[in-house]
Amino acid sequence: MSVPHSTQAGRLPAVIAVADAVAGVSTADLLSHDAPAISVERAADLAMEIYGITGTIRPLSAEKDANFHISLASGQEALLKITNAAEDRAVTDMQTAALIHLMAVDPSLPVPHVCQTLSGAASHIITEPTGQAHVVRLLTYLNGTVLSMAEDGSGLYHDIGALLARLTRALRGFFHPAGGHLLQWDIKQAHRLRPMLAAVEDSDLRGRLTRLLDRFDAEIAPRLPNLRAQCVHNDFNPHNLLVDAPRATRITGIIDFGDMVHTPIACDLAVACSYQIANGPRPMDHIAKMITGYNSVLPLEDAEIEMLPDLIRLRHATTLGIGAWRARRYPQNAEYIQRNGAASLRGLNALDQISHADVINALQAAMRASEKE
Repeated sequence: MSVPHSTQAGRLPAVIAVADAVAGVSTADLLSHDAPAISVERAADLAMEIYGITGTIRPLSAEKDANFHISLASGQEALLKITNAAEDRAVTDMQTAALIHLMAVDPSLPVPHVCQTLSGAASHIITEPTGQAHVVRLLTYLNGTVLSMAEDGSGLYHDIGALLARLTRALRGFFHPAGGHLLQWDIKQAHRLRPMLAAVEDSDLRGRLTRLLDRFDAEIAPRLPNLRAQCVHNDFNPHNLLVDAPRATRITGIIDFGDMVHTPIACDLAVACSYQIANGPRPMDHIAKMITGYNSVLPLEDAEIEMLPDLIRLRHATTLGIGAWRARRYPQNAEYIQRNGAASLRGLNALDQISHADVINALQAAMRASEKE
């Protein structure tokens, strides 16, 4: 039975409190904190004081950090990043350490490189007059067009899968104590979504998501510990991939390591696949090409393929659950918060319209195709 909207709204403070407690989310939601109030002039001073560089500086838009593009006289470009004071310092350190690790293991990967401070450190801590402390980092700047804003001119799905596999393989030997931090966007934490579903206003959708979480608890979660796990990117989506032109022919960059976490690599792959469900009667076509590319670099195990469809569904459930919960919490930003909701619902519907056996057959065929490359 659906709950009237007015009743749900009345319950919202309690729902938020329960969701916060269960999800391990502080009431000081990171995205509820404004980005550091750093002026261009202050950024220029920091660049000179900490890194000894000068150049033309312009601010870049960001949700939670203060980011600045720096054009040096030499023609080089850099990204000065001042991290939100609310972000866990250990998590920030993990992201930095991962980029340093990738530089050493596979320097040809198109990821930002960490620049050392004048004292030879990977980052620097500043304390502003407000008393807030921020981590300052300088990264190489990756040029390109964000894939989500480009037209795929050459069918990049195979390349997306292969590049994700390269990144995952390069992170295979990386470990950091913060890798085990609690992140609700980590699919293995799907059980913590349950109290958030009260904010899903569509009763039919709320029921579908509840049943999916029931299946997660009973059948999926018990099998996750048997899968290969490591630190992964965990947000390999078209907003975090750069391409060579508005009509893209190749991928040129991977950005935003902010959702890094230690989790099964199948969960990481499911996140990437969730954004590539095709329109029309063959929704798995793009994902199959991704699997072919991925498997050609990092062979998948049968158990990972078997669980992939459900893990993709759970990524969509995560997007829909967190989106509804946060939109209720911050109604003034509801449109932005739920910007991916329609695509997630479309993806969930597409998967539910084909049988599990047909999905698995398509993925297994993709794996066999990779063996011929």
